[in-house]
Amino acid sequence: MDPKDLYKQTLLKHSKSPHNEGELIDSTHQAKLTNSLCGDEVTVYLKIESNSIQRATFTAQCCSICTASASMLTQKVQGLPTEEAHYFAQKITTQLQDKDKPLVLSADDELQSLEGVKQFKSRIRCATLPWEAMLASLASSSE
Repeated sequence: MDPKDLYKQTLLKHSKSPHNEGELIDSTHQAKLTNSLCGDEVTVYLKIESNSIQRATFTAQCCSICTASASMLTQKVQGLPTEEAHYFAQKITTQLQDKDKPLVLSADDELQSLEGVKQFKSRIRCATLPWEAMLASLASSSE
C-alpha cells in the first residue's frame, strides 16, 4: 500500500470515529494543551494504578490530524507502564519533529501513518499536541 494512502485512510478512520474520546471522570492524571498557532485544544486523561496506565481518554476541539493522533495515542498507551509510555511519547514527538528521519515503528503500527504529516511542516504540531499533553499529564495529578 502506498504510504500516502495509509496516511489518509488511517487518519480519516481515527478522526471520524475516534477511540477513547471523552472525559475520564476517575482519572488520576490529566493535562490540557493548546496549539497557539491554530487554537487546537486537547486534554489527555489517564488513570494510573501501580505505575501502569489502566485507562487513557481525551477530549478535544481540534483538527482531524490532532484527533486521529489522540485516538491512536489512547489505544497505544493503555496497559503500558508509565515509564514506557513516557519514553514512547518522547520518541514519537522527537521523531515527528525531525523531517530528515523516518518514524521508527513496526510497519503494522497505525502510528506509522503519522509519518505523512512531516510533508506539511505546519501540521506537525497537530500530530504532536496529544503526545505532549500526555507527557504533561504524566507530570501532573488530578488527586
